Amino acid sequence: MQRLVLLTLAALWTSAATAASAAPPPGPPPGREAQGGGEIFISPSGEPFRGAGGLAAWFKGADADADGLVTLAEFEADAVRMFGLLDTDQNRSIDGFETQAYEREIAPEIRSLGGARPPPGAGHSPGAEGERPRRPMLGMGRAAPPATREGAARFGLLNEPHPVRGADADLSGRVSLEEWRKAAARRFGLLDQDGDGVLTLDSLPPRPGA
Repeated sequence: MQRLVLLTLAALWTSAATAASAAPPPGPPPGREAQGGGEIFISPSGEPFRGAGGLAAWFKGADADADGLVTLAEFEADAVRMFGLLDTDQNRSIDGFETQAYEREIAPEIRSLGGARPPPGAGHSPGAEGERPRRPMLGMGRAAPPATREGAARFGLLNEPHPVRGADADLSGRVSLEEWRKAAARRFGLLDQDGDGVLTLDSLPPRPGA
């Protein structure tokens, strides 16, 4: 009887091990793919584009009429589309749970808010697993050098560590669609340095480290 039990357990273990080895590896977090490679670009609204050419891929998607220019209306429309992806319960508000889902499932790269690793013995690094990320400051510009950028700012055009929390103007812990639209307009203004009302791919600021 004991021999039969041992044989049965061995067969179950072998079956489980075979199934695990045959399972495909987990894919990357949600986000649009660019052209392969290990790079990542995070759009002004927080959408990750993984692979080389992410900036161009975002610009092409935002340029709805494919004229090589992104207007404020097109920029806002792209932002509202991203809002719809984040607002999973479709109540026109991004709450704390949806923000956490964004950090965990869509753009986990931003959870490491520190730019450089601290020296040994200096304590744990910001954004470590299990630690609540620091709330980013609002009023982000784009003048900060790459070495001082944190979170999403290391992968995007603006010095804004958290695109979702950065849109929470009243610090309520929720982002309304109105707040999201205002954040999009603010971000467009920061990118439109010459004030002509349109963005071109060549006029965008260089990405950190690019």
